[in-house]
Amino acid sequence: MSSSLIKYFIKKQQVVFYLFFASVWFAIFLAQLNLYPKNITNDLSLYQLPWWKYLSTHGFHGIATINSEVYSQIGDQRYYADYTSVWYFIIVVITKLGVHPNVASVAAAIKCIGAGFTIMSSVVTFLIVKYFQVNKSEKQWNAVFAAMLILFIPPFFGDMLKTNLPDSAYIALVLLSLLMFLKEKYGFSWFIFGVAIYFKAMALYIAPLYIFLYLFNLKNTSIIEKLAPLFSFLGLISASLPGYFAGLTLFESAFGTLLERTSSTGGAENGFLSIFDGKDQFVNFPVISQNNLGHFQIISILLMFSYFCLVIFLMFQTKSEVGLKISLLDLTIISPLIFWFFLPGQHENYFSISAVFSFLVFFIAPTKKYFILMGILNFLVWESYHFVPKLLFNPYLFIIIMFYLTWEIIKRSELHMTEQLIS
Repeated sequence: MSSSLIKYFIKKQQVVFYLFFASVWFAIFLAQLNLYPKNITNDLSLYQLPWWKYLSTHGFHGIATINSEVYSQIGDQRYYADYTSVWYFIIVVITKLGVHPNVASVAAAIKCIGAGFTIMSSVVTFLIVKYFQVNKSEKQWNAVFAAMLILFIPPFFGDMLKTNLPDSAYIALVLLSLLMFLKEKYGFSWFIFGVAIYFKAMALYIAPLYIFLYLFNLKNTSIIEKLAPLFSFLGLISASLPGYFAGLTLFESAFGTLLERTSSTGGAENGFLSIFDGKDQFVNFPVISQNNLGHFQIISILLMFSYFCLVIFLMFQTKSEVGLKISLLDLTIISPLIFWFFLPGQHENYFSISAVFSFLVFFIAPTKKYFILMGILNFLVWESYHFVPKLLFNPYLFIIIMFYLTWEIIKRSELHMTEQLIS
């Protein structure tokens, strides 16, 4: 029996390699289960500990009251709980099963949730890269290496060390949604996309890809496929049902937290608004004040909308099927950067899904360009956990990447071909 098992593993080299890397990752995971920053302002101490304690005490119906009752105090500022009900439901399930506090600490419980979604991302990554393999008969080494190494990239590994509950989950759901889209299961894809948005609204950062593909194939789709985007609302509402059954109205549970967090994002920490914040000596633009902050936000959102219209227009001018596929890959990287750069209230690592897609794209199309982009973006995600100075982590670097990828899309469009003919 043992000899036949050894022969199987020798034959299945890919399985051996994956299990080796997965076991190394799992050993690291176990070693850091109770590891988290001791700074009082970290998310675990400031938010998670009181949330888990509250839900352990109040149970399922605490989902309806936690956002209005639980807060952390820093100086004169109160920070109320502001997660969506699906997360609170997961916490309640873990506490009811006795995992917390009987077996695992809050940090360990959160890390176990993240680990489950990270493994899910690894499997889905294998299937996505395998889908793009030209020669299906060849061994899927690109897909295997992608599945192994994605466990260690900063958006997952750094998030696990930091203990930030939603990030690994919404990224895993976005990847699953993309896989379903590639498999032409459009209704299910949009449904999962809606669930991902409810887990964390940053899932919307990949929406331009879906919008373009929807419009591009609109004429050749059935009535059900034309209505597929509506399934995203069904997914969002389905994920919000725990809040509804706990006592909130369906609208409050589905949209209350999302709308509240959106309306309260007035910070100018990163992205477009940080160019105008007046904090750096080399910036000569006016300082943002409370009187003109709203105007800057409107300007940034309009610029973001214009940028996306430009990119989608250029992609519609791309007549080569191969060129369009490469542009679609570029869009997965550039789209989160555009959102991060122009939306107000962005924090340092909110662009991390762009680093995930740069990793994914490199294994789909392993070129020097994508290797460099993967290295830069994943390095920036890692550095974002260290709150590095603006000299390294500044908006102009993101502008360069955005403009470079836009130029790549222009080069594949008929617009660039026309310029060549004129010259």
